[in-house]
Amino acid sequence: MKTKIFLTAIVFLTISLGFAAAEIVEEIYAVVNDEAITGTELKKFEMEMARSLQAQLQGEALAQAMQEFKKELLEKFIEQKLLLSKIKEKNYDVEADVETILQEIKKQNDIASDEDLKAALAREGIEFAAWKDQWKERRKQERLVWDEVGSKIKIDNPQIMEYYRKNAEQFRVPAEIALNCIYLKKSEDGAKPQDKMDLIAAELKPGLFEEVAKKHSELPDAANSIALGKFKTGELDKNLEAAALKLKKDEYSDWIDTETGWYIIQLAEFSAARVREVKDVREDIIQKLREEQQQVKLKEYLSQLRKESYVNILKEYK
Repeated sequence: MKTKIFLTAIVFLTISLGFAAAEIVEEIYAVVNDEAITGTELKKFEMEMARSLQAQLQGEALAQAMQEFKKELLEKFIEQKLLLSKIKEKNYDVEADVETILQEIKKQNDIASDEDLKAALAREGIEFAAWKDQWKERRKQERLVWDEVGSKIKIDNPQIMEYYRKNAEQFRVPAEIALNCIYLKKSEDGAKPQDKMDLIAAELKPGLFEEVAKKHSELPDAANSIALGKFKTGELDKNLEAAALKLKKDEYSDWIDTETGWYIIQLAEFSAARVREVKDVREDIIQKLREEQQQVKLKEYLSQLRKESYVNILKEYK
């Protein structure tokens, strides 16, 4: 149903634009160098961005993102025009790059052939050739940004270490607890099965936890596995976690009352909280620093392109 609604919206906008083009002179919102930016172009750009945002967000978050983007849509499109102008000068050949990208898209989405890919796109109201052209333009833009911005960014070891020290909490791994258990489910009236609890407690002896658990536990598949699971701190019922943190390996607790039933837990494994070593997060830090610097450098590059170009905004896009 969601796909049909989305497709209808695209058809409606396309038809509306067709009538507008037939009845009125095209509105020009800005001029960049020797190219006019028209209302039709901006509408198309808006629809493409809406589709992209809809794939990532929903509800209030989507509405907010759309509202914010609409405010700066004309400026973003001007930036695109400036980049496209520069890309034309470079004359990039990206056919092989795009083919590799399409093969990866098919692989990730279990799509067997180009025909199946075309059909999947058609169901979303997207024409394959136009979609492929968009990928070519995107890849050309990536090439330009790398040549003019990315290739000039250098991340050295002092920067990496400074980020690591200042953001240690990002790399903290919480304590992890692996537990076995004996579980008795609560009845509808919440009555405590005291006789059975006493029987289990009497049978429990060091080294016999697994045997008693498989015999009495009401956990699903308890006859084959007594494992309750592995949990990071904060993921368990607070009563279970408080008891677990007091245990040593292979020790077990008294009966613990929870919302769904009663447990005796045994500590199978415990890994203390730790901060990942810098060697294990080095590539993540480099990526983060590179992205941050690229955003700054790209703004500087676009600002310089704008200074070198003719840009005249004639009216606001609403």
